[in-house]
Formats: sequence, C-alpha cells, structure tokens
Amino acid sequence: MKLQGACLCDSIHYEISPEPGDVADYCHCAQCRRATGAPVLAWVQVAPARFRLTKGTAKSFASSPHSTRWFCPDCGAQLYMSDAANTSIGVTLGTLNTPEALHPTVHGWDSERISWFQTVDTLPRYPKAPPYDL
Repeated sequence: MKLQGACLCDSIHYEISPEPGDVADYCHCAQCRRATGAPVLAWVQVAPARFRLTKGTAKSFASSPHSTRWFCPDCGAQLYMSDAANTSIGVTLGTLNTPEALHPTVHGWDSERISWFQTVDTLPRYPKAPPYDL
C-alpha cells in the first residue's frame, strides 16, 4: 500500500509505504505539543526506505540531540521526523491525504499527557516512547 501526503500550502508532497506491524502512535510529549499547538500528535513510524519526498524540499529543525523535525518552509506544516540513527521516519497522520487509512495502535509519552486530554480507547500506553520494531 502506498499513501501520499502534503503540507498545508501543497508545496511539499511525500509518499510512504506502510506495512502491517508499523507502529502508529498518539504522542503526548511536550515537544510534539509545542511543535503542533495540539494536545496530541498522531504519527506512523516507517523505515526510511519506505518514505520519499515527491515534491518540494522540507526544512529541518533539530528538536533534540536524537531527532530532527521536518516542515514546510512556506506554510510551517510539520510533516515528518527523523532520528539521528536513521532507523525510522515518523510521518504525521494528519498530513496524509487519507489519514483514516492508518489508525493509532498505542499511546506514547503518556507520562507527559495533559491531564484534561482523555481518549476513550484500550490501546496500550507507554510512559515514554513506544517500541518501534523497525
């Protein structure tokens, strides 16, 4: 399966090829909140070989010693995140053309979840990062 996505102004497009078992998570960490202005961010983690930009050039921001966030330099939409070891690309589900194609499977960084933000589900919750078996 191939899925496409884009930024808000349509300057940057990407394509991913998710596979069964890829982790899609709700991230509750403070960095994701600040990067998006939302109480939670949904991602899917894919191997770098299953991600490619198809239009435009994203701008990078090293948000920690371990990760770089990539966004559109024109509209500011955050599109994906890469890790320093180049083991995974975290793609924001909200920027997919068909975000309903993937469903979160876990909650990550639940220890940093805002107390007033609750979801009614039975997904596993991890106090820090969920395991990404890539």
